[in-house]
Amino acid sequence: MRNQITSACLAAALLAVGGLAGCSPSGDPVPSNSATPPPAVDTTLPTEPVQLVIAYCDAHPVEDLIDGFTALHPNITFDKQYEDCGNFATDVVNRLTSDSAPDLVQYVDSAIQTVAPAGHVLDLAPYLEAYDWESKFPASELAQLRLSPDGRTHGVGAQYGIPGGASYTGVFYNKSLLNQAGVEAPPGTLQEFQIALKAVKNAGLTPIALGSLDDGGIHLWGGLLTSLFGVAAAQDWVNGQPGATIDRAAAVEATTELADWARQGYFPASANGTKEDDARAQFAQGQAVFTVDGSWAVGTVQEGLGEEVGFFSFPGRTLQEPVTGQGFTAGFAISARSAKATVAAAFLDYLASAQAARISVGLGMLPVNVESAPEPAPGVASDLRQAYAQAVRDSGIVTFYDHATPTMHTTLTQGLQAVIAGQLTPADFIASVQADWQESKG
Repeated sequence: MRNQITSACLAAALLAVGGLAGCSPSGDPVPSNSATPPPAVDTTLPTEPVQLVIAYCDAHPVEDLIDGFTALHPNITFDKQYEDCGNFATDVVNRLTSDSAPDLVQYVDSAIQTVAPAGHVLDLAPYLEAYDWESKFPASELAQLRLSPDGRTHGVGAQYGIPGGASYTGVFYNKSLLNQAGVEAPPGTLQEFQIALKAVKNAGLTPIALGSLDDGGIHLWGGLLTSLFGVAAAQDWVNGQPGATIDRAAAVEATTELADWARQGYFPASANGTKEDDARAQFAQGQAVFTVDGSWAVGTVQEGLGEEVGFFSFPGRTLQEPVTGQGFTAGFAISARSAKATVAAAFLDYLASAQAARISVGLGMLPVNVESAPEPAPGVASDLRQAYAQAVRDSGIVTFYDHATPTMHTTLTQGLQAVIAGQLTPADFIASVQADWQESKG
């Protein structure tokens, strides 16, 4: 679930670490900050028994993917070190900097920003080439797991992780209630969305289920921001590209739209005191026509509404614009201390396979390789898959905005609550967001 590991939780993981990791005891490729060029790698797996140690916090899909891999390679087993996600975010730094570091860890963004520049995470560039991962994984997902040498800029530098599962946000809608409001089809543009919201409100229905106590406000605002701000500028800002800024008219316009929706009563007055999980439950119970949520919500809304629930990407200004949404890949990294990096890399390659895709689909997730995955049955899961696949083709997926800095989740959550309550102007909110970014990026 997307909100299991947020930047707010990960801020605690930014601990001071020192020293550089040496070469892998096995002679596998050294960290990217080494002066020695990484050697070519052998993708041939050993036939003798091998055990990999893997640390993770999402039991599903990690354990399911492990089971699928070991079924193909019975000589390879895993020492599975599960930990609650709330604790894992902090502990992953200690794990990777210890002499007994696991071979594989579930990728935790803020922690990797700290430990990778110090040489504790393996640069996967040699395996990227050997396994041809650039043709197997979407470029946007690989880019999310690249990091500059100083740990400040995403999308460039070393490939420190490989995606294991994808997430994507957009708009879930109740078909029956939308028709009841006199709207015959889901909106295709932002203007049509605005018209639909007004029609729903006039019909005496709640337009949007919103839980802005945590992630819900960020997802709704993020949809508006991406539509009006543009994918390239938004991704540069989240990635921490030098000179990037969110303090622009389009960002103020997006925030003003959100404030207007609040004033017009398009979501419940209790939104600021409601968690996203609870807003999702309200929508699944038929208490609202729309909700802006992520792929992790499919199971809940489908169970509640069945065939009456659909999904579409957050609309842009025109139908000709790229399909966009926010998301982040759940990935894995290899410790620079691992003596079994070659075997660990084979597990990462497995994540792009058709079998891994079938496992992901079976769990209601988005597979990292959409082309190799079986098509889900008609319904909201199929709607979601089609929207995600188009966004991948359009290069329209922007990393969650709260990933921009370790403290950005708190800045966005608190600031958006104040905007919704009418206590903070959109311009002042955007200025505070950029100030957080500037403090982190220097």
